[in-house]
Amino acid sequence: MAMQSNDWPGFAKYNYARANEYRHKWLQRPPVHRVVVAQFLVCALLALALLPFGFNVFLSSVSGGLCCALPNAYFVWRAFRFCGARQARQIVSSFYQGAAGKMLLTVASFVLVFLLVKPAAPLALFGSFIVVQAISWFVPLLLADEGARVKRDPKLTT
Repeated sequence: MAMQSNDWPGFAKYNYARANEYRHKWLQRPPVHRVVVAQFLVCALLALALLPFGFNVFLSSVSGGLCCALPNAYFVWRAFRFCGARQARQIVSSFYQGAAGKMLLTVASFVLVFLLVKPAAPLALFGSFIVVQAISWFVPLLLADEGARVKRDPKLTT
């Protein structure tokens, strides 16, 4: 049954895309960029907190945080470029490439830090690395509650 010309004004008023956006919100890409932003913020705050202990401790803290945050940013950029069932091969391939690139960037950044930052404060360097890495473990737990709220809320799922 074809639509008549007088049916179009009513059809145009209803925003079908908006209704489907809320109904299928759980199918959208995960907000992993928030994890990277949180890592960069924690890296900066931790370095500023260690600034009174000296410039070498500050520089080591910044370096340790960036040794974790930059490779994670590369992984997120690389791994979450594709979505959908039709692009399953590209998704798998991009995850492998992102993970390999993350490992190489992490090793290269630590090599550069040990070569360029003299004298490095190992406690600040590795402590910042571990704290920034822990952010990527705990921020998804906070974001999971947001996704559960979207699934439970009847206003957003109908």
